[in-house]
Amino acid sequence: MKGFVLSLGFILIGFNLFGSDKRKEAIEVRGIIEKVNDNWQKNNPAETTPFWHAAAYHTGNMEAYNLIGKQEWLDYSEKWAEHNKWKGAKSDDKSKWKYDYGETDEHVLFGDWQVCFQTYADLYNILPDEKRIRRAREVMEYEMTTDNNDYWWWADGLYMVMPVMTKLYKITGDKRYLKKLYDYLQYSDSIMYDPDEGLYFRDAKYTYPQHTSLNGKKDFWARGDGWVFAGFAKVLKDLPKNHDKREFFENRFRKMADAIIKYQQPEGYWSRSIIDEEHAPGYETSGTAFFTYGLLWGINNDYLREEKYKKAAQNGWHYLKTKALQKDGNIGYVQPIGEKAIPGQVVDKNSISDFGTGAFLLAASEYVRFLEKDFNPDREYWSQLAFDMAYPVLSNMAEGKLQEKMILEVSPVWDGRNKKVAYMEAFGRLMAGIAPWLSLDDDGSQEAGKRKILLDLALKSYANAVDPSNPDYLLWEGEGQTLVDAAYIAESFLRGYDALWLQLDEITKQRYINEFTKLRKIDPPYTNWLLFSSIIESFLAKAGAHFDEYRVNSAIRKTDEWYTGDGWYADGPDFAFDYYSSYVFHPMYLETLSAMIDSGKYSRLDYLKYHDKALKRAQKYSIVLERLVSPEGTFPVFGRSIPYRMAALQPLALLAWYDDLPAGLTPAQVRNALTSVMHSMFDGKENFNEGGFLTIGFVGRQPNIADWYTNNGSLYMTSLSLLPLGLPPVHPFWSDAQKPTTNQKAWSGNPFPKDHRWEDMPPLRDRF
Repeated sequence: MKGFVLSLGFILIGFNLFGSDKRKEAIEVRGIIEKVNDNWQKNNPAETTPFWHAAAYHTGNMEAYNLIGKQEWLDYSEKWAEHNKWKGAKSDDKSKWKYDYGETDEHVLFGDWQVCFQTYADLYNILPDEKRIRRAREVMEYEMTTDNNDYWWWADGLYMVMPVMTKLYKITGDKRYLKKLYDYLQYSDSIMYDPDEGLYFRDAKYTYPQHTSLNGKKDFWARGDGWVFAGFAKVLKDLPKNHDKREFFENRFRKMADAIIKYQQPEGYWSRSIIDEEHAPGYETSGTAFFTYGLLWGINNDYLREEKYKKAAQNGWHYLKTKALQKDGNIGYVQPIGEKAIPGQVVDKNSISDFGTGAFLLAASEYVRFLEKDFNPDREYWSQLAFDMAYPVLSNMAEGKLQEKMILEVSPVWDGRNKKVAYMEAFGRLMAGIAPWLSLDDDGSQEAGKRKILLDLALKSYANAVDPSNPDYLLWEGEGQTLVDAAYIAESFLRGYDALWLQLDEITKQRYINEFTKLRKIDPPYTNWLLFSSIIESFLAKAGAHFDEYRVNSAIRKTDEWYTGDGWYADGPDFAFDYYSSYVFHPMYLETLSAMIDSGKYSRLDYLKYHDKALKRAQKYSIVLERLVSPEGTFPVFGRSIPYRMAALQPLALLAWYDDLPAGLTPAQVRNALTSVMHSMFDGKENFNEGGFLTIGFVGRQPNIADWYTNNGSLYMTSLSLLPLGLPPVHPFWSDAQKPTTNQKAWSGNPFPKDHRWEDMPPLRDRF
């Protein structure tokens, strides 16, 4: 054991030294971003055209703002959008709208006038106001009503408009955006995609062999393919994980990456004619920046293997930093506006542009995320809190000693039920909270070391929980409460299906199926308890076991009926002003529906439509929850079960983990809200007893607030606020600069989103 500790110590020292180098470089790159962007905005007024070259700059500016959080940069893009009345081309006469090449106000349907909608959508997500996306929706939704699919006839258009489609889908939920995205891309592929090389010709004029480079080779234009590659990265960022064409987009992105690294020049740049350096020799920044951004984004988000693509990405950044970046903060060697690599064209350090600067900002911002993915103060705080909460439970239970060693606390008004319910409550609720975190891949980081320790302990604990010969065999019979906490165990399997459920041995799996099945003899009261049954049964459906369809469907029907409006559910026929919409309704309703969709089961209920409806309700409720967080990081204490602590904010954490937050709630804003409450609740307070187990209370020891069913096992529901730990460290939730909460904006006199009642979707009818 001593040798292991020493070895681990040396590993951590080495990691810290290596991490120190990365931190220094990240600070340097952040400084470069500020120098470049401040320089650009100082020397170029925001009041300029919304045409593609200026709009492309703003896509980089918004990425830099997200990372650094500099308010002046956000103001710059807002001023630009206001100057252009949140439009691209200005014509309102649809009969004259065109989509061939054109720089007039009648070329509304030409994609070079639509890239501005990306930034308008980003600004809308920060401060929702219908005027910000009204024109974007008018144009794109008109376009989608036509029978034409040939809108994207040049490679640049795939960057200009593909991300507009996915961004507007996320805002509106209108699935036409995703269908038309794929349909339009199919046309683009038919005229300019080369499946042999995995690259795009700029347009049909440049396809091989009718057009060749100087040496008779295929002439792939670097900036054109840079637009496409970066566009695919942006699409994958917003495309739903379960979209039926997702594999197509992932494969196309990877195939392009393979082609791109194949043709990188030794100095880190890509030639203007990618395959034929002699065609137009010398440095070029815009294509290189877009390629570097796409490679880094792919590595950061696990679409591209780091060991294969990192060298190319780092070489690309080295070129951008040492050659493209000038001493005055300008970005040079940007090929001027055009559509091809031109032999003899001068491209030098004085060749600067708005779109080239935007591309540089994209690459630099993504490189910072790459460098900082192993250290983030907020994430370090969260992961340590998760470890401190989990280790006493799992380390004991893995050895069959939880029921022996756990220092148990029960309510002063305990109702006399078997106290052994506490152990299932502690284990099930804890695992439901940390399952997404334990499901992340091992990336070699210190945090991954913590996860591995807990994952190994959790898998042993799962086995012991259903082994009748083990001292920690849980109380599966004799108490109705078992239905509640078996549901949290089932929920943990749904949240960590591959890492937790699929890793169990077949005997243990069958034992869980048997125990879950026997719980059908418990008749749940006419309250949120119906969802405890439905979670268990929907998990069984997903796992391929026999399940009770009636218990699932009746819970779905009743939950739908109990919706009172504006995000709130009644707990049965009667409304109670408490946090049960947080504790049970929104999470378990959504997860029941998701599990049934995953199971592929067909019934009277259209689970997908119910899910869309439930998600919209949860989004509204998440807005309510975020607004309950005060500027100081507290939230109102009301209703029963208040010792569940941060479980009151579970839906906010859940939607952040799902990456489905509504407009007006940015990921970094939600991180700020949750982190500030954690500090208020856990720092310097007596939340853990001498054995390391949670104490009864809201903030510290407050046993008087316990209900008759409360024990300190119940309180592990607070771990449900930790769900965003299941997002990778480079996700904007973690890597973006902290953004102010709604109340921080409001109470400091800054603009903040208005709030109105959300209309519920119409009632759904049975299929048959």
